[in-house]
This record gives sequence, C-alpha cells and structure tokens, in this order.
Amino acid sequence: MKERDLPISYAAILVDVAKSFGASREALLTAVDLNDNDLASPEARCSEKKLRELIEIAIKATGNEALALHFGQQLTLTSHGVFGYAVMSCRNVRQVIEILTKYYRLLLNDASLTMQEDNDKIAIEYRPRRDQLLDRRQDTELFFAGVLSSIKHLLHLEHIDTEIEFDFPAPRYVTDYHKILDCPIRFDANVSKITFPNTLMEEKPEYANPVMLKLYEQQCDELLSRMKNSEGLRVKVRELLVAAQHQFPSLEQAANHFHMSPRTFRRRLSDEEVSFQKILDEVRQELAETYLRNPAISVNHTADLLGFHDVSNFRRAFIRWSGISPSEFKKQYSKH
Repeated sequence: MKERDLPISYAAILVDVAKSFGASREALLTAVDLNDNDLASPEARCSEKKLRELIEIAIKATGNEALALHFGQQLTLTSHGVFGYAVMSCRNVRQVIEILTKYYRLLLNDASLTMQEDNDKIAIEYRPRRDQLLDRRQDTELFFAGVLSSIKHLLHLEHIDTEIEFDFPAPRYVTDYHKILDCPIRFDANVSKITFPNTLMEEKPEYANPVMLKLYEQQCDELLSRMKNSEGLRVKVRELLVAAQHQFPSLEQAANHFHMSPRTFRRRLSDEEVSFQKILDEVRQELAETYLRNPAISVNHTADLLGFHDVSNFRRAFIRWSGISPSEFKKQYSKH
C-alpha cells in the first residue's frame, strides 16, 4: 500500500521533543535521512513509515517510553495543515468532533474513529488496526494526547473535564499518563475512547469562521479523494465490506468487483501482507462490538446482522477475535 505522506511539522516537533529529553538532533535527523532544510520547508512532507521510524529511534535515544504521549501533547492545530485550519474555523466543539470523524483519515492510517452520543456525553472511540501491542499503544497515546492538547489550545483552557479509557493494560510509565492527560483514566477497557460532557459541545473557538471552514473543507475533500485514489487494495476491500455490512461478498465476488481473477486478487492482497479473511474478520469484529454495545440488539440479532446463520459459530468467532464471549462483552460494556 502506498505510504501516507504527513506534514513535515510532525517530524520537526518530534525531534524537538526528543531533544528536550537528551537526544541528539543531528543524530535523529541523520538516522531517517532528513535535514534542517527539510524541516524548515513548508512544502516538505514526511512519509508515515519515516515518522514511525523516527519515533522508535527517538524512544531508544532518550530511553523515554512515554515519548509518544509527550509528542502528542506538543502537537499544535497548525501542525496538521489544512485539517488543523478547518478545526480552528469550526463554530463549536461539536463541529470540531464532526470534522475529526469526517476527515481523520487524512492523519490516521490504520485506524478507525466513531462518535457515540448519549444524553449528557459524547465519546470518540479509537481503534488502531495494528497487530503489535506496542505499536497500538503508541498510536493510541499519540492520538489521545494530540486530541486533548488540540482542544485545550483551541479553547485556551488549561484543563478539560474529560475521561479517557484504554483497551490495554497500564504501562510502567502510567504516571506520565496522569501528568500529561490530566483527567480520570481507566485501562483494560473494551475500547479506547475519550469522553466529553455535552456542556463542552457549544464552546466556541476564538477563530470560528464559517466562510473559511467551507474553503478548508473543500480542500480536505480534495485531499481525501486524492488519497483514496492512491491507496492500496486493502483499504478499498475494507471500504467495500463496511458498506456491505451484513451482506458480505465472498472472495470471488469481491475479486469480481475489482475486475480481477480470484488468484490475482489473493496475490495483490498478499503483496500488502494481508488476506481477504483477515480484513473480513476485522470489519466483522468492529461491527459486532458496535452492535453489542446497543442494549436493544441481542447477541442472536448481532449474529444475524453479521451474516452468521448459527449463533454458536458467531460466539466462537468473537472469542477468537476478542478473547471473550459476545455475552460477556455485552455484560462488561453495560457496566460502563
């Protein structure tokens, strides 16, 4: 799959953060084949792969396992390019969250965002599609620290009344979480999410500008369209499956949709180090967890919605995906 290009400002901020913890600026830049001229150029871009390498190198150079948290804390809205300017132009925080969930793929690659709302709270659920726990944890740390820091900057607030849950165990550097995030935190949750009170939704950013927002959204739409056209087959297959929901196509049907033979289809996915079944399992798991969180949808109904004709097959599949049964997942979520 083609690498996502990110603003060079991300690399510049990361290098400054690592330097503050004792790393050599020159050594970091040399390690990823960047220089000061690259960082100073507003037109320059940094591949996602290179940024990930830089994070790993910076963590080793500083010995600071919490570096992704500190990096996220230092990200500014302007560092996100046109997306950041769109956020700054929003009329209120509710619109900020809508823009984030609409255009997040401009910034996040292997991840999905969904917004959940009840009577007095709004939550953003974040699911990184990464196999390794360390990678998933760093991605999640960076995302939540960045979101919280951005909203604080947007509203000129030192503290925001929010709660954050993480779907992994507390790391050794848990004190950094409390210091940087400065809010109630819970680990070993079913899903990673940040929850805001509804009272925050109508807060108005200082630079709210509906005319400029429309222009920035148009630019975001163009970038998103261009990005989708250049993405690999894996992303396109995932989008096909998400759109199909309970009427999932077979491998042969999916191959035909993309005008390929099943053999070519399998090979193209293998070139991207993934299989059709793995993508299907990822989509089914995400949809299953969404349905099971709804008190009105039973385990049996969830199985039907996902195309499982036998609920016992669904139970076995869900245990394989998540480690617990669907009924246990539903019970745990109802307690939260």
